[in-house]
Amino acid sequence: MNLKENNKDLNPEIKKELGKSKLEVLTNEYDFLVKNLKKAG
Repeated sequence: MNLKENNKDLNPEIKKELGKSKLEVLTNEYDFLVKNLKKAG
C-alpha cells in the first residue's frame, strides 16, 4: 500500500485524525523514554 498515493485521496478530516494519532504515538514514545531515563538515573 502506497501511503503517499492514499494521502491524496483522504479528506481533511481523516488527515487530521492521522496527524493526531501520530502525535499520540510520539507522546507515548517520549513518556516511555523519560521513564527509562528516570529508572537509569
